[in-house]
Amino acid sequence: MGTQSNSISTSGFLKSILKFSVSSWINFFIGIASVVITTRLFTPEIYGTLNIFNTASTFLASFACLGLDGAMLRFFNEPPVGWDKKQVFTKCLFYSVLFLLILTCFSSAFYYRKISLTLFNRVSLFFTVLLSMNALSMVVLNNYYSQYYRLDNDSLHYTIQTVLVQFFSKLFVVAAALLSPTTDTVLLFNTSGLFVLMVVYSFVQKKSIWPGHFHWSNQGFGEVFRYGLWGWPLSMAFSASSFLIPFIIKIRTDSYSLGIFASTGFFVTAFNVVQSGFRTYWAAFMYAHYKTEQKRIIQVHDYIIIFVIALLSGFLIFQHVAYLFIGKAFQSSRLFFSLVLLDPLIILLEQTTNYGMALAKRNREMTAIYLLAIALYLILAYTLIPLCGLPGVAMAAAIASVIRFTLATWRGQHYYKSIKNIKKTAIGVVLLLVLGISNYIFNDHYYYELLVIFCIWIIMFLCFKETFRDMIRFVKTTTSRLKAEK
Repeated sequence: MGTQSNSISTSGFLKSILKFSVSSWINFFIGIASVVITTRLFTPEIYGTLNIFNTASTFLASFACLGLDGAMLRFFNEPPVGWDKKQVFTKCLFYSVLFLLILTCFSSAFYYRKISLTLFNRVSLFFTVLLSMNALSMVVLNNYYSQYYRLDNDSLHYTIQTVLVQFFSKLFVVAAALLSPTTDTVLLFNTSGLFVLMVVYSFVQKKSIWPGHFHWSNQGFGEVFRYGLWGWPLSMAFSASSFLIPFIIKIRTDSYSLGIFASTGFFVTAFNVVQSGFRTYWAAFMYAHYKTEQKRIIQVHDYIIIFVIALLSGFLIFQHVAYLFIGKAFQSSRLFFSLVLLDPLIILLEQTTNYGMALAKRNREMTAIYLLAIALYLILAYTLIPLCGLPGVAMAAAIASVIRFTLATWRGQHYYKSIKNIKKTAIGVVLLLVLGISNYIFNDHYYYELLVIFCIWIIMFLCFKETFRDMIRFVKTTTSRLKAEK
C-alpha cells in the first residue's frame, strides 16, 4: 500500500479493516474446535508442555529475526535508494533464516541437553531439533509472509495464508490428541503441520513475493539493518515475556498449573478475532497516512476506548457460556481470565497512542519502555505467585501493562498527537481496569458483577457523549445510503 495524499472515506477504512478480519473469524472457529477437543483429551501437564514448546519457538523465531521483520515493516513503503519492497523483504528474510540456521547448529551441537532438560524435563536432541524447525516455520510464515501481504494491502493472500497456518497447526495437534495424546506425538505433529505448509507455500507463492533477482549487494541496506537492530530488543522482549512467564509458572509451580493458566489463551484467541483485523491494517495505515489522516486517527482512538470496554464487558457477561467449551480440568482459570485479558486490550488501545515514536524513528525510546515493562512483569509474576497463586501472574501483567501504556503514550504523544482529551483516555483506562478486577472480586457473585458493568457503561456514556453521537450519525448515514442503493 503506497502513500496516498487523498483522504480515505470512513466506509473505505472500515472495509479495509473488515477484509483483514475475515481470517480471524475463520481461525476463531478452528480454535474453538481445537480447544473443545484438546482440553478434554489432553491433561493439563501435556497442555502446559505444548504451551512451553510454542512460546519457546516464538521466542527463538523473534531472536533469529534480528529485528529485521520490524525494519521491513518500516521501510516497505519507503525502501532505500536502489531497492524495492520485494528486495527489502527478501534480504531481511535471508539474514533472519541464516542466523536461525547458525543458532540451530550451535545449540544442537553444544547445548541440546541443557535446553531440552530445562524446557521438557528430559534430555532429547529430537525435541531441540523440533523446536528449531517450528521456529523456522514461524519466521517464514508469520514474521515475513503474512507481514508482506498486509503491507501490500493484499487481504486475499493474507487471509488464505493465516487460515492455512491455523488449520495445519491446529489440525495436526487435534490429530495427535485423537491418535496418541503423548508429549512426543503432540510436539511432532505440532511441528510437522507448520513445517510442511512453510515448504509448500514457499514454492506456491514464490512469484507473488520473491523479486526478479536477489539483491546481493548490501549498499544502502545499512539503514534498514541499523533500524532492525535497534528494534531487535523490543521484538525479542515481547516473545521473551510470552515464553518466560510460562517458564516461571512451571518452575514456581508445575506443568499442571501452567496448563490451567495456558487455557486462558482461548479467550485471548477469541479477543484476537475481533481486534486482529484492526491491528493488522492499522500499522500499514499509520505509516502510509499519518500526514493526511490525523483527524481520523484521533477519532479512532476514542472509538477504540469504547470498543475495548465493550469487548471486556461482553466476555464478563457471557463467561459462563464461554467456559462450556473448556474441559472441566481447566475451569479454575475463570477466577482470573479477565485480568489476563487486560494486557491485550491495553495493547490494542496503545496502538492508537504510541506510534509517534515509530514515525519519528525513535524506536530506542519504545524499546526502553517495553523492556522496563516486561522486566517489571517478570519480577512481579515471580514475586506474586507464592502469595496469590496463578491470579498473581495476571495481576502482574495488568500492572505492567498500565505502566507501559502510560510511558508509551507520554512519549508517543510527544512526537505525534493522536489523543484529543488525555483526561478521557485516563478515565477509559481506569474503567477497563475496574472491569477486569471486578470479575476477580465478584467471581461467585454474578449479579454484583453485572451491576458494576452497568455503572461503568453509564460513566463511559457520560464521558464520551460526543463519540457516541458520531457513531450514531455514522450508523444512520450508512443505513440511509444502503436503503437508497437498494
